[in-house]
Amino acid sequence: MTGRHWLALLLLVGGVPIAAVGLARGNLLMALAGLVLLMVFIYLVFQAIAKAGKPETPIKPSANAAWSMKDQPVETGVAQDHKDKTN
Repeated sequence: MTGRHWLALLLLVGGVPIAAVGLARGNLLMALAGLVLLMVFIYLVFQAIAKAGKPETPIKPSANAAWSMKDQPVETGVAQDHKDKTN
């Protein structure tokens, strides 16, 4: 686990009791402090999720790129060739 993971875990472990005690006692400042800690925890979790979805190594472009459809008119191309072969 990285340092960010430990920080997120500490924010969760600290934020929940602080918010709960603050809300139970009617202490607005303590409740807000706990809720802020929980919001930072949620932010760090979403950052970790976004980072996990990205590949670690860059995707290499293909040496033989596919043809672009904008280079050919609508009537020609693969569909027209297929139609000629079937008739």
